[in-house]
Amino acid sequence: MWSESTSLWQSLGEAEYLHLLLETLPLYGLGLGLLLLLITAFSKEKICRLVAIVLLGASCLSVVPYLSCRHAATPRILATRPVSLGAAIEAQTRLREHTAWTYHLGAVLSVFTMAMMGNRYLTRVLIALGVYAVFLFGLSLWLHKKECELYHPNILRHTAGE
Repeated sequence: MWSESTSLWQSLGEAEYLHLLLETLPLYGLGLGLLLLLITAFSKEKICRLVAIVLLGASCLSVVPYLSCRHAATPRILATRPVSLGAAIEAQTRLREHTAWTYHLGAVLSVFTMAMMGNRYLTRVLIALGVYAVFLFGLSLWLHKKECELYHPNILRHTAGE
């Protein structure tokens, strides 16, 4: 048992493992943040609303360390995967880089929403944040699917016409 916990702590310091942990954080964080935001729409609970906004913003910001770990892990990932997957792995990394700005914008929108707390336009800003978070949740779900298709060959890819 002790050797396993030591191994776990060592793995948390490795980019290859850490990028896998961080990869799903936007997906689950945005999902939970949206659920909390929906609850606050009915309950008007200010603390819960603040927690939802902070969770949405933090989920968006998690993309920054994820990309850093992904870049650090890419050489080892490429070395341990079949050569035929190399181009697809690099293309997925570029896709993640090109979509990172959407998460940065979500973090900015979350900070803006927190700044609007107590303002008469807060409801409109919360609606805008909620709509954008739904978009980001869908993007995160799609990016996660693309990641799964790449690293888990047992997941089937469906093309048009099937």
